[in-house]
Amino acid sequence: MLNKSALGVAVAAALSFSVSADEQSIEHITVSANKFEQSINDVLASVTVIDRADIEASYVRDLPSLLATQAGFQINANGGFGQSSGVSLRGASSRHTLILIDGVRTGSATLGYKSISNIPLNSIERVEVIKGSRAAVYGSDALAGVINIITRKAQNTTLDVTFGSDSYQEYQVATGGQFAGVDVAVNAGYEKTDGFDVLQGLAPDEDGYENKNLGFNLGYQNEQLGEFLAQAQYSEGEAKYDSAYSPADSTVEKGEFENYQASLGWKKAFEKHSHAIDIAISSDSSDDSRIDYTGATVVDKFETEREQVDYNGQYFFNQALTLSGGLNWYKDEVNTNSGTYLKDSREVFAAFVGAYYDDEHVLANLTVRQDDDQQFGDETTYTAAVGYHLNDIATFRVSQSTGFKSPTFNDLYYPGSGNPELNPETSDNQELGLSLNVNDISLDIAIFRSEIDNKIAWAPNASGQWIPTNINEARHEGVEFSFKNQVFGFDHSFNFTYLSAEDTETGQSLTYVSNHTVNWSLNKAWGDFDAGIDMQYRGDRDGKLTHLPSYTLWNLVGHYQATDNLTVSLRVENLFDKEYNAVDAYGTDLDGDYINDEFYYYNTAERRLFVGARYQF
Repeated sequence: MLNKSALGVAVAAALSFSVSADEQSIEHITVSANKFEQSINDVLASVTVIDRADIEASYVRDLPSLLATQAGFQINANGGFGQSSGVSLRGASSRHTLILIDGVRTGSATLGYKSISNIPLNSIERVEVIKGSRAAVYGSDALAGVINIITRKAQNTTLDVTFGSDSYQEYQVATGGQFAGVDVAVNAGYEKTDGFDVLQGLAPDEDGYENKNLGFNLGYQNEQLGEFLAQAQYSEGEAKYDSAYSPADSTVEKGEFENYQASLGWKKAFEKHSHAIDIAISSDSSDDSRIDYTGATVVDKFETEREQVDYNGQYFFNQALTLSGGLNWYKDEVNTNSGTYLKDSREVFAAFVGAYYDDEHVLANLTVRQDDDQQFGDETTYTAAVGYHLNDIATFRVSQSTGFKSPTFNDLYYPGSGNPELNPETSDNQELGLSLNVNDISLDIAIFRSEIDNKIAWAPNASGQWIPTNINEARHEGVEFSFKNQVFGFDHSFNFTYLSAEDTETGQSLTYVSNHTVNWSLNKAWGDFDAGIDMQYRGDRDGKLTHLPSYTLWNLVGHYQATDNLTVSLRVENLFDKEYNAVDAYGTDLDGDYINDEFYYYNTAERRLFVGARYQF
């Protein structure tokens, strides 16, 4: 009843605006959800775009905090800046969301996901989030969706300095312009904080974080030759942490990281067809210091190196029909000092083809992809979607898709515990949605369902050894509602998600997934000053060991245009200094019956203040 009622109200609202639609100025946002540029109104999926202006207006300090404000996201952080942050999109785990940077597949092939905590915000021009399985376009890992991070393309020179709680300091510079016909953009940053103690019950030390980063974008356009692109981003740093597996007084735990990706691209549009080729490399490496069972300090080294080649083409059959297709090849290679993997590299070759139809009222697309994975063989996925423009301002959509997640190198080959017989995790997904844009109002409703089979979990084999095994199944279903409007000079934003994510065999809720999440914000400008307040509510949820209660956080942000070139900014997080637990860590069985046990949690940030200035040259 909730689903039908919500959708019915939205349909009625959309139709009621039809009389004045021709008089309205509707914003057109272009996205690359299907590997070619489309209006966001023509993408038959739930799409969220966070641009540079949104990032600067929010004044948040890291990517997890930015994503946490969006519908469908739940971020479960093991402490403060730089700590591991689980990205749960529509109740799925981090390994079920594909992270791209400028279209380049990134992350660890041993863990199976990208740590977003180490991606600096100053390197980001905008973030495109495509929800629902996108495996038919992007292949493995995109069961829950895709986050495509498009790197900075500054057009002038800015210098940013920010200081804050826990000895936080950040320095950013970005510049851009055109030189000898080449568009050049460069960004660089340094971020450091002493942090706070991230884990209860262990050494009460400060777990700090440091990040140094550099990036550039080069572009050249020629009417005859086409457009050439060169892009690269590099970051390195460290994050101190606490481990329940180390002695309680240990302070050696530290994770050092070094990440980069670089790509060369060419694209050209002709009258009836267009073509694009991208060649990329990326690296994700970590050195984790810890205490082993002998009491000695050891450093675990893991590195993923990836090579990637993409070809994408479109043929414009007529005004209504576009045919799209492409070839994708990538090779993962892992290196570690933690034993010898049975296999340390794999290649994947894939081909996909799609048809996109739009006659101004009816929209439809069908995309099919075949992946040939060197480790486990072939996997075929598809996306089929139909939409209808109810009028000039409202679009109804329905889609069906499949997806898969390849087992990681750790799942398959980790020395002493890997299982080479694993199969990919697979999914079936459905979505029903409605979007509306009129006047200063933007609304989107999505009803979704996803069933994941062959989920990998630890279980004993025939000899009693615990290994990763395809044994679990899960169902994710829910409703997302997003609403933005402007009234009396106030920018108002609200989103709500109802989500049920459970193990279909046991009926138990999946860990760290709230049934209800709400994000709300209100902003207003007065001359040279603008201010805003936002709220985040997370419902109660099951942790690994305990049931975690709900919590509500409030934040403040303000900006003052002191001169034509100078802007001063302030952000207060956790305004009311709320004490809450987001992630449980470990427990102590005091009496042998799991009653009156002691449980310990990852600490969360107290009230924090950040103050900074930007100078634009």
